[in-house]
Amino acid sequence: MRKTADLRKFVREAAALLARERDFSAFEIYCSTSEHRVARLNFTSDIPSRGLEEFKSLNADGFALRVVMRRDPHETGSATEAGDLSLDAVRATLQRARVTTVIDPHFPGLPVEPRKFAPPKDSGGESDLMRARDGAIAAAAWQIVGDAISAFDAKGTLKLPHPGLIVGGDLSLIRDRIAIGSSAFADIRSDESAHFVSSVTALIESLDAKGTATAMGSSLDQMRRAGARLGRDAVARALKLRHGERPLAGPYRVVLGPQPVAEIINYMVIGSLTTGAFHAATSAYHGRFGARVMDERLSLADDPLSKSGPVRRRITCEGLPATRTEMIRDGRLVGLLSNFYDAHRLLTDEHRAERLGPAASATITFPVRSGYRLGESPARRYDAHPGSTGTNVIMRTKSGVDERELIAAVGDGIYIGRIWYTYPINGQRAGDFTCTVSGDSYVIRDGQIAAPLAPNCFRINANIEQVFKQPLAVGKRSEPAVVWGSPEAYFVPAIALDVITLAQVGAADSD
Repeated sequence: MRKTADLRKFVREAAALLARERDFSAFEIYCSTSEHRVARLNFTSDIPSRGLEEFKSLNADGFALRVVMRRDPHETGSATEAGDLSLDAVRATLQRARVTTVIDPHFPGLPVEPRKFAPPKDSGGESDLMRARDGAIAAAAWQIVGDAISAFDAKGTLKLPHPGLIVGGDLSLIRDRIAIGSSAFADIRSDESAHFVSSVTALIESLDAKGTATAMGSSLDQMRRAGARLGRDAVARALKLRHGERPLAGPYRVVLGPQPVAEIINYMVIGSLTTGAFHAATSAYHGRFGARVMDERLSLADDPLSKSGPVRRRITCEGLPATRTEMIRDGRLVGLLSNFYDAHRLLTDEHRAERLGPAASATITFPVRSGYRLGESPARRYDAHPGSTGTNVIMRTKSGVDERELIAAVGDGIYIGRIWYTYPINGQRAGDFTCTVSGDSYVIRDGQIAAPLAPNCFRINANIEQVFKQPLAVGKRSEPAVVWGSPEAYFVPAIALDVITLAQVGAADSD
């Protein structure tokens, strides 16, 4: 990766060049270097396998220009350049930006923050993951595989001629550095971020068992410690879940563990809590800003400076301070993730009152704290447009109880520990979703865990109102939860629900 000093130097020189162009009223230059390194786990006991696939990577260096023409404050153009951080590349990209100019009547200008940026006092220094080499990633990944095999072999009573042990998943390292300069800023602003995410699945086909383990963090030590436990934990959970039951379809009381709660928030809630979604009238909370949209025991916020969160950012990709955004407070919708353009469009929308609803204040504002340029991975990229995205999404609870009390509240039902293939049906605004119960789940009888649930035997078809509006009980602890492929990290509780309809998936279809 390129050094921050090199990015800052390039942006400073490019900004000086752009400042000499007399036909611009404003300009912005954004530069980034990013890496997404993936060690793919691939072990199978019954057929030859590599154990660990070669590294996959999605890397990108480059810059983006945005210019505003002096002849019309709504005329703007943009262009990007990959790899080449030179003034010759700036000149060539500048010509492309001129060619692409369009008049956008909703364009509010570039973000303005004339004061020099002062980093938060508790933002910490550079993560040692910024300097981690492939050898450290490979060592942690190999330990996951080796410990999974050892944990399985240690169960001498389970020696089988064809056990069908499969260990899959990945260990990913995401890191980026950015620098941004603007005619509206008094300084060049830069930031960097690094974190890892790992998700491991152990399948034991002979036992019809599946267990998972996940981890995320922002330091090399945390990654090593994750490597030392994930394979063992995934196999241990799979062994506990062998020969699971396949109950009949129907309405059940359920406990949703942290991972299902995080997955539903990721695919169904976060996308509805943005100024862009409200302006487009696609939010599941359309017309309900300021109203109660969840149980009063639940609050939801995004915090890029969270000490426990792995995704740590000091500035957004619009050059503005990255700070906490409170979205839901005691069940009421009080804030939205916002980028500069979408916040302006919603606030100036002639149909704003309809989109926000009667409970919204007439003097409402949407602080711009979440404008990030993200590509196909959680890393920041020069060739993406600013969107409204979370970082460390944290759900807090009041009057929460421990897991034993959640299970007792259900009485007879299902503990759902993991879901996948979650997506909206009938459009985002409807709030309807479907997903499959994929593993780490149990049957509850008489208020206690009674038997494992076979993986992939149930499908959920529900609405987010059934999940968050009036739960039986809420957990008191927010646990870290990984949603594969998501740019956000989640810290959420388990939730007990009164009635969720579970549709049966045939045994032959779930293999």
